[in-house]
Amino acid sequence: MSLEEKIQCPCGRIINSPDEYKILYLKHELKEIDILCPNDSCYLRELGYIKFETKDGKAVFKEASFYPPFVTWNAGRLGFEIAEKILKSHLKAIAKKVDWARLSASGS
Repeated sequence: MSLEEKIQCPCGRIINSPDEYKILYLKHELKEIDILCPNDSCYLRELGYIKFETKDGKAVFKEASFYPPFVTWNAGRLGFEIAEKILKSHLKAIAKKVDWARLSASGS
């Protein structure tokens, strides 16, 4: 994947892999997980979220999205189709990494 096909935060940080995002489980009451830029000094910080709901005592994926400034930045750089494809694959990979069992246990 060339530099032109890599996701970039508006802060300048190139994100080579979905594993680089930071995941923050701070908003448990809101049933939301924050997706953060890997750059600790990023001025945007939050790039997206994963929402979940509780069914039968278990945390279940509801939706995931990146925020518009992050999407628009990458669509402007890569073109909408390429950015959308890469960002969707990143969201899927991030959602798979979530420790759903841990979320379920902490919600009890």
